[in-house]
Amino acid sequence: MKPEISIIVPVYKVENYIHKCVDSILAQSFENFELILVDDGSPDNCPAICDGYAAMDTRVKVIHKPNGGLSDARNWGINAAEGKYIGFVDSDDWIAKDMYESLYNALIEHEADIAVCCHYEVVDGELFQINNFDGSPRVLGNVEGLSELLMDVRIKNLAWDKLYKRELFRSVNYPVGVYYEDTPTTYKLFMQASKVAIVNIPKYYYFKRKESITGSKDLKKLQDKFSGAYEKYEKVRSQYHDKIDKHTWGWAANVVINEAMELYNYLLREKNGLDNSQDVDKVKKFLRENLSVIMGAKPVGPKLKMAALILSTSEAFYSLLYSTLIFPFRKEKNQSLM
Repeated sequence: MKPEISIIVPVYKVENYIHKCVDSILAQSFENFELILVDDGSPDNCPAICDGYAAMDTRVKVIHKPNGGLSDARNWGINAAEGKYIGFVDSDDWIAKDMYESLYNALIEHEADIAVCCHYEVVDGELFQINNFDGSPRVLGNVEGLSELLMDVRIKNLAWDKLYKRELFRSVNYPVGVYYEDTPTTYKLFMQASKVAIVNIPKYYYFKRKESITGSKDLKKLQDKFSGAYEKYEKVRSQYHDKIDKHTWGWAANVVINEAMELYNYLLREKNGLDNSQDVDKVKKFLRENLSVIMGAKPVGPKLKMAALILSTSEAFYSLLYSTLIFPFRKEKNQSLM
């Protein structure tokens, strides 16, 4: 008999964390699942650990593959999945005993395509609840679900706090070689979902490591973060412009402009803006095409609005202001905190 749920765990250089992750999955109160451990060419003891779990529990399947990154590992897992529903857990995180029972029951009860729960962020041993759905309906329609995803407050652009119908992935893959790969992927799944079920209890424990993908910043990460947010905004807006309210578009624009300005300012600081003209053009294109939305959006602060207005009008004037006023002030402020 085929499993009801396929749980996919990409594994790479996590031998100090993987036991807690896998043990929490195998202890699930919902037992009709397969656990697909995708060894992404891990150079440590993880391949042997994965094989050990497979020998111990018949629900565990192991895929050994050359290193291709998180997205590639997830795609391999999706292709191998046999369950009606798909869930993801990152290999340094862990989950509550009833997480998949709660998500599965919500999907079945509401005949939904995606179920999402709240989650904790674990920092230095302390738990911080990141989101909640107080006052929200237990099930959202297509437009309401996408609206929440655009605002990125209660429903986050994350793969792992959700359970999905498998067929949503028929035409959707995670982009290989891209940081923050959830952003240009999750919205595509939500666009297909007629209903999104809500579980207003934290069931996932996201362990925040300093050496994790989101723990440091460089140009590639800033580029991918902006590109993903921009793509999501543009693709959803092209189909839902009149269906989603003005307030939500303001929140969505706020998300993108923050990423846009962080990337542009990085290019200015590193003195390589001219060498990354494609990034500059993409930032300016977003600002020009959405300036009226940005200027009228309450979530966008006055400084961001002013920066957007100046940059969309004169790149040279913005560069002058940043280099003579903004950057020296930020540098002095950061030094005073040391």
